[in-house]
Amino acid sequence: MRKAAWIWLVCAGWSGHATAQAVHKCVAAGGEVSYQSHSCAGLSREAQRWNAPPDPPPSTEQLASRALLRERGRAESEFLSRRAGTDTRDGGNARAIRAVSRPSACEAAKTSREKTLERAGLKRTYDLLSRLDEQVRKACR
Repeated sequence: MRKAAWIWLVCAGWSGHATAQAVHKCVAAGGEVSYQSHSCAGLSREAQRWNAPPDPPPSTEQLASRALLRERGRAESEFLSRRAGTDTRDGGNARAIRAVSRPSACEAAKTSREKTLERAGLKRTYDLLSRLDEQVRKACR
């Protein structure tokens, strides 16, 4: 029993210590530079070698901060999707409902702008975009 506990302790201690990885900067005959974890081979020469210690694991505070940022990003994305009408909480019927109802002047101007831009394709000009945006701006006031 003691021997098993001792082996377990050695394994746990050994796995907890990460060692630095050697980085080799190799320069080929043509001047191409490469960085690798093993020695330079072939006609390339080793210009430099150093040990790169691994990054420490994140602390509890860092993990909590990352989780908070992820949650905020998800909440902001949901909010913006709802504002834009692209959320799928209603099963994707939001667009279908809008299409059936009579469009407002603002929606009609936006639809007209999109159709005009589709027809113009890649031949859009700054003047065309400005004119279409101004029409939408006036209709959506």
